[in-house]
Amino acid sequence: MSRRRRSDPEAERRVHRGAAPAWRGNRVFYVAVEGESTEPDYLAFLNHEFGSQHQFLIHPLWKRNGMTPRRVVERALEQRDEVTVGEDRVQLWAMFDRDQHRDIPQAMRYARDNGVRVAFSHPSFDLWLLLHFTGVSGRQGGSSRTVHQKLREFAGFETFDSHNDKSMTGRRALALQGRHLAAAKRAKRLVDDCPTGDCTSSGGHANHCDPLRRDPSTDVWMLLVELGIVQP
Repeated sequence: MSRRRRSDPEAERRVHRGAAPAWRGNRVFYVAVEGESTEPDYLAFLNHEFGSQHQFLIHPLWKRNGMTPRRVVERALEQRDEVTVGEDRVQLWAMFDRDQHRDIPQAMRYARDNGVRVAFSHPSFDLWLLLHFTGVSGRQGGSSRTVHQKLREFAGFETFDSHNDKSMTGRRALALQGRHLAAAKRAKRLVDDCPTGDCTSSGGHANHCDPLRRDPSTDVWMLLVELGIVQP
């Protein structure tokens, strides 16, 4: 998780409203994220790359030094008052990772009970980035070490996570262009290969599926489906 210099170490990102007139009438996605650099940068990339074409605007919600999964869900729910014109118009999302968190099942139930959609990644969001270039198999055990090693083999990501730099701008963002469909296809394959044997990319995760056993997996592709970037 990289560090952004901010005057208030406890400051949370405010919802951006400056571009509202240009986006009026589009679908709005409030996406609360665990990290403070990689995920917000990636969501900004989606806005820039696809927002106009697919008529959406993502508001990334993040906090310096990151948040726990439970706090990510709570942060999304702080925008619940904005959800007043129907589910298709405004959606709340929580995006968090396995890492070594212990409250993930509880956070996911809390999200489900309160209408917040979850994009969960195991071991981390960085797996989703890697799937833009290659498939992944084998348990990761909650560690992103192997994911990062493989990711650094691809142009633009040679120094990813070096000196705590996990930003997703410049060459790294450009490297993802045109690869989202392949990434989604690989992510769906991981769902179909879930250890429970009852999860499918078309039907979703089984109710009894323990998210801590979805190793490796990422549901970020589900957000792209809702955005209209990829097909279900």
